[in-house]
Amino acid sequence: MQRMHRRVAFAAVALATGVAISVLAADKAGRNAPATPVDMFAGIQTGDLQVKFIPKNDRDASLMITNDTKQPLSVKLPDAFVGVPVLAQVGGVNGGRTSTRTGGNNTQNQSVGGGGGGGGGGGVFNIAPEAVAKIKLPIVCLEHGKKDPAAQVAYEIRPVESFTQDDRVKEVLTMLGEGNLDQRAAQAAAWHFSNGMSWDELANKKIHHLQGADEPYFSRAELQIALQVAARAEMLAKDHPTVASGKSGDSKASVDSATDPYSAASDSLTSTSPGKKPAIKK
Repeated sequence: MQRMHRRVAFAAVALATGVAISVLAADKAGRNAPATPVDMFAGIQTGDLQVKFIPKNDRDASLMITNDTKQPLSVKLPDAFVGVPVLAQVGGVNGGRTSTRTGGNNTQNQSVGGGGGGGGGGGVFNIAPEAVAKIKLPIVCLEHGKKDPAAQVAYEIRPVESFTQDDRVKEVLTMLGEGNLDQRAAQAAAWHFSNGMSWDELANKKIHHLQGADEPYFSRAELQIALQVAARAEMLAKDHPTVASGKSGDSKASVDSATDPYSAASDSLTSTSPGKKPAIKK
């Protein structure tokens, strides 16, 4: 009996992005209390949740979510979100690499974006009372020309609409969060829409090594998938009235395969139905 009581009173939470985890906590009468559903941003507003967003680099980030209530919560991650640096940082570009294209204030770190809807659980998971959950998520950068994100820089997670009204960007972030999209392809599509970079600019972007020859930032295969991602994002965003408005609505951001220097990438776009999902990551 004592062992059973201990088993009910102690809740161990195993976390994975997009996996719904059933967590039950015992109330004073010894009955199991179901977790209360809450949207992550709504939980932040009410004070039920504390969320810390930590970008590890330009590809991966962690969410530290604290349940400040005395009851289990079933937290729904947003389909898309942005992470914005709180303070500007001064220093060199991470990893000793720079871009052939510059712009904006490159003494600041880029804002980033991602999504939390991956896996069969649709981005829903449970957190025990007064417990902390750590979740790893893929991200992309959204402000080309600025420094890469870094763990030592304070970031704040916000709704994607606070950064851009362009639903094409939101669709790319949502697809990335679903877990089946190649991160590098998503990055090319994100810069294409968020910063108006042409496919020619993306294909000619280089990684400058301190020693040795430069190399393309994106491979041909990554740009082939990025074209498919962009076409699908355009299609999905047509149902949203805010698409292509605001700063992300640059005319250069349209999917124009004629400007792509990789003929194979252009062939990929023309031979792929806009409604077909992009190739999954390998």
